[in-house]
Amino acid sequence: MKRGLPFYTLFFIFSLALMKLSGVISKIIVARFISPYEYGIITLVTISLPAMFFYFTNFCLHDLLSNSKKGRNYFGFAFSYSLTASLIAAFFVFTFHKSFFSFLNLPLDNWELLFIAFFVSLTSGSLLNDITGLFRGLKLYSSTSIIASLPAILKLLMLVGFLATLRKLDFIIAILVFSFSSFVSLGFVLLFHRGTIFGNFRLTPPDREILYFGASVYLLGLFGGLSQTISKVVVSHDLGVTWQGYFDASLTVISILSFAFASMSFISIPEATSSADRDELLYETGKLGDVVRALFAFLVLGIMLLCMYPSQFVGLLFGKDYTVSSRFLPVLAVGYIFLYVQQFLAYLNVSYQKPAEYRSLVLATLICLLFLVPTVHTLTTMVGILGTYSVLTFFYFLYLLITLKLSKDLSPASVFVKKIHRLVIATAITAFIGYFTSFPNFLYDVLFVSIIFTLLIFLTGYLSKDLLKSIF
Repeated sequence: MKRGLPFYTLFFIFSLALMKLSGVISKIIVARFISPYEYGIITLVTISLPAMFFYFTNFCLHDLLSNSKKGRNYFGFAFSYSLTASLIAAFFVFTFHKSFFSFLNLPLDNWELLFIAFFVSLTSGSLLNDITGLFRGLKLYSSTSIIASLPAILKLLMLVGFLATLRKLDFIIAILVFSFSSFVSLGFVLLFHRGTIFGNFRLTPPDREILYFGASVYLLGLFGGLSQTISKVVVSHDLGVTWQGYFDASLTVISILSFAFASMSFISIPEATSSADRDELLYETGKLGDVVRALFAFLVLGIMLLCMYPSQFVGLLFGKDYTVSSRFLPVLAVGYIFLYVQQFLAYLNVSYQKPAEYRSLVLATLICLLFLVPTVHTLTTMVGILGTYSVLTFFYFLYLLITLKLSKDLSPASVFVKKIHRLVIATAITAFIGYFTSFPNFLYDVLFVSIIFTLLIFLTGYLSKDLLKSIF
């Protein structure tokens, strides 16, 4: 029996939850055995820096490959480009490692180890991004979900294995596990999916039309991830590696909100590029519109929980030493509402409109990113970490306003306007009940509030019960 979009979205959410949980537990394990300074080095070298270089090694290729009509034709080119670009980036870092490491306040006494960890993370991660782009464009949603979550799961299993064997973890073991988990995952994927991967391996360069599509989707979806990556680098430079560790810890906690973002992004482009009927896609039960509204509702729930229990979440996951990072966490959490609406509106317009109709929005995205860098640096220098959180939230709001102003078609925004008052009612009642609820352990509060909210969004009619039926 062919599964519907709600089922694949739920499966992706489950895989994403498993991936995030594995990643969080891995960070918690490492943070418990090493100092905040060493933790900051590991996350910067194996996560933050490779993520920043992905913008060069992958560019728009993942988004180009996600086009259901044409993307698969260019997988061979994408794979070859990412491998070559990763080698060039690694050569650049190797050649100028003294200046590069000094700028980020990274130690030079063991730069060889840090370079190896960076190189392995960058290369294997870049190639895995191309593979998931291909599978996403083929609408093989289950396989894509599994591949995306595999590195984090292997990372956790490797850490647990070393911990069980050695009864301890040190800096060297931790950084090697964080970097080589992606490499091992790449080997498994190439082995078990070789038919699909090599069957679509054609060295055809992208034509102008598909390249512009991929570049546009890439740039429009760039803001959220790149803004946070830039902020991590700025914090490391302006406030030190330890504060980068604190900032990363808060972003790890707030990553609970990425479930809605990642799921919406995961299905929007493939579904929109394979459908010619926008009304059916947005308004028919069980289609993209219903799924995106459901994800938006649970985004609101996540924001509410983070605003109510910020220090409890950080303290539970990372310990008392990291609770300083929770003070301003709700500021950034609220900003995710603006970013979520903006991203969905932008994705749908790119999928259906002609390039000339959304070209101004692409240009505005580049301008916002250019202004973001000096603004984050200035505010972080002036008022500390509060400036970093405040600037990110402000730019998310500004980016939404610009998108609404420049979009030629605002009909996708009606997905969020529809029955919005019922979502507000459900949120207000849940927040009121949660305010007066206090269990011995705050996790029981979280569970209770989540159940109340879930019941209310269906009882108020914000989400239809038919959506549940369409999953099975």
